[in-house]
Amino acid sequence: MRISKPCWLVMGMLCLVLWPAVIAALLDWRIGQAQEQLKAVGFDPGPIDGVLGPQTRAAFRRYQASQGLPTTGALDEATRRALLPSERPPEGGEAIPARWLKAPPGDEYKKMASLFQLPEFFSGLGMLYVQPETMPVGPYLAYDRQGNLASTVYMIPLKDFRAGKAFSNLVLPHGKVDHVDIYYNNGHPGVPDPHYHVVLWYISPKQAAALE
Repeated sequence: MRISKPCWLVMGMLCLVLWPAVIAALLDWRIGQAQEQLKAVGFDPGPIDGVLGPQTRAAFRRYQASQGLPTTGALDEATRRALLPSERPPEGGEAIPARWLKAPPGDEYKKMASLFQLPEFFSGLGMLYVQPETMPVGPYLAYDRQGNLASTVYMIPLKDFRAGKAFSNLVLPHGKVDHVDIYYNNGHPGVPDPHYHVVLWYISPKQAAALE
């Protein structure tokens, strides 16, 4: 099957817009997890948003000083190993997951099936949650049948690309990205206009294919 030049152009634009988010996903995930841990041990980082802002930097410095670590104000290797439970699980137990790793995610996220006439579970994708005010682009958080976070989905309207609209303020996904799928959709309840699904998977292609 031959693919037209306009399709290649759209795919190229999608890659240019979203690739920085894919690259930054792991760092954002760790910063968010570190913020939760800082708060849990008494060093207030401000909002739990995955952003290394002034309050989070100050909290890192206070924590680092209390542990005898270099006060870099950043999530360096030494601080990561000392602070993050996923890197250093407690003896005899498991690391405590961030709240968005399990459904329902909270933070004003609503299940798509409760907002529109849609199935509870999408084959090949999972259970979708979204903050309504972020629609149509999202992010949408997708969970498997056990309630584990499987992917973050963006739904980018085709008309916005044709109009040359930029997407420079997309919220980064919260997790380590395994692979990315991009595919076209004619529209559905909630996002009726033709659009592209950009799926940032946190599970393997084999696990993603098994979502039924």
